[in-house]
Amino acid sequence: MYKKILVVGAGAWGTAIANVLSKKNNNVYLWARDLKLSNQINKNKINKKYYKNFKLSRKLKSTSGNFKASEYHYILYVLPATAFDNFCDDYLKNQKINELIICSKGISKNGDFISNLINKKLNLKNYHFLSGPSFADEVLYGKPTALSLSSNKLNKNIGNIFKDTNIRIYYSEGYKTLEFLGILKNIYAIGAGIIDAESLGQNARAAYITRCIVEIKSMLKSLNLNTNMIYSLGGIGDLILSCSSNKSRNYNFGFRFEKKSKYKTLKCKTIEGINSCLNIKNNKKINIIKFPIINSIIKIINGSPSKKEIKILLNRKFKNE
Repeated sequence: MYKKILVVGAGAWGTAIANVLSKKNNNVYLWARDLKLSNQINKNKINKKYYKNFKLSRKLKSTSGNFKASEYHYILYVLPATAFDNFCDDYLKNQKINELIICSKGISKNGDFISNLINKKLNLKNYHFLSGPSFADEVLYGKPTALSLSSNKLNKNIGNIFKDTNIRIYYSEGYKTLEFLGILKNIYAIGAGIIDAESLGQNARAAYITRCIVEIKSMLKSLNLNTNMIYSLGGIGDLILSCSSNKSRNYNFGFRFEKKSKYKTLKCKTIEGINSCLNIKNNKKINIIKFPIINSIIKIINGSPSKKEIKILLNRKFKNE
C-alpha cells in the first residue's frame, strides 16, 4: 500500500516535489492556500502561476483548507520558513503528526530556527530536514538531483518514498546543522549576485565562495554544530549552486538589488535570503559581527554602500588559510 503524503505549499518547489512523488504513488496531495489554485490543479493538472506549460501527473491531487494531519504518513512543509509559525497555529497545533519533513530554508521573523518552533509548538517526537542543490524546475522536468535528509532520529524509511524517482537521498544525523546551512547559503547567494552585478569577475566569485565555506565552517564551530557537514549536499553543494546561477532567486535578488532594479518579477516570489538577512540578527546565539562576509551582506541589505563593504573586506589584514 502506498504511503499517504501531503505536500504543504503549491509554489514552484512544492509543486515539483509533489509531482515527482505522485508519479509512483496514488496518494500524494498538494496543499494550496488558494482554493482556486487547488481546483485548477485538480481539474486541469496545471499550476498556471509557476508552470503554465507543464502538465502535472494525472495521479496528483490537490487540497486546501483544514486537514487531519494524522491521516498522512508524511507531511512535507514547503511554504516559506517565515510562515511556519502561523501555519503551526492555524493548521498543526494539537494535531497528531506522524512524520514532518521540512523542505524550506530560512529563519522565522524573530530569528528562531524552525526546529525550535517545532519543539515549542508541536507534540512531535521526530522531524526531518530535506536540503541540497535543487532548482525546482529541474526536479520537475526529471533531471537527476541529490539531496541531504537529516533527522533528529534517523528514519531511513522516508527515503523509500523517493525510490525510483529522479531524486537521490543521502542520510545524515546533523539536522540542526543542515537547517542552519540552508539558512546561510541563501544569504551568501545574495552576496554572489552583488559581486556579479559589480562585474568583479569570476576570480572574485570563486574566491568569494571559497571564503564563504571557511566562514560557514567557523560559524558552525562557534555554535557547536557539525563542521564536517559543510562538505555535504546541503552544505557546499547547495552553496555552489545558489552562488553560481541566475536561476537562484537569492542570487538574482542580490544582482538586481545592486543594479537598483525594481525587480518587479520577484515580487510574487519568496526570497528567503532577504528574510534571513533581516531576521538572523534577532537570534541571540549568533554573533554576526565575528563573521565579516555575512556581516557585510547584511549591512548592504540594510543600506550600506556595497563598494564600501567590498573595500573593507579586501583591505583586511592578510591571514593564513
